[in-house]
Amino acid sequence: MSFRHTLTLLLTAPTSLLLTQLGAIAQDADHRTNWPIGAAVQTETGEQIPAGAYGVAYIDAPRVATLLQLRGIKGRGTVILKSDDSLDCLIVPIRFVAGDFGGEGISTNESHPIRLILRSPRVASALTAGDDVVSDMYRISAQPDDPEADIIIQTGLSESHGFVLNPGSSIVADIFGASTGRITCSEIRAQGA
Repeated sequence: MSFRHTLTLLLTAPTSLLLTQLGAIAQDADHRTNWPIGAAVQTETGEQIPAGAYGVAYIDAPRVATLLQLRGIKGRGTVILKSDDSLDCLIVPIRFVAGDFGGEGISTNESHPIRLILRSPRVASALTAGDDVVSDMYRISAQPDDPEADIIIQTGLSESHGFVLNPGSSIVADIFGASTGRITCSEIRAQGA
């Protein structure tokens, strides 16, 4: 094989792999566009997505750092989204950052778990497409019965926090897309039904 053929192969192989991966991501995202939200579901590991929600975000062990009045929170977690086939749920690993002006002094420590209820199809679609969810672009509420909210803060944050949900677990996910998984889900039947 000549030097020219070898060079051509080395230059085109990564491009073809990238295009193949992007095509697979787009095709997989198109498969999950009809999100059923009418019933509450539970995963085989016990996480629950309430009725009326498209999914939930869990950040179990975030770290908080304060510098005088500034406070920042970071962590890794999981988003669990209802699937269109009602037999399983989609799992998306996420990186999470948040901040506000509620700091006091200089410190760093582990914080309480963060739970967010995702009630908007725009949020669910953005996460499955691998796009960041920035709180400034959505309506955020700490009130569980707020009908206008895209994201409900269940625990761990206040409405004063700005935050970003970034799909993926590394910088490679920013280039090739977040790797997603599936987990078995089942509908939670109401008592007496």
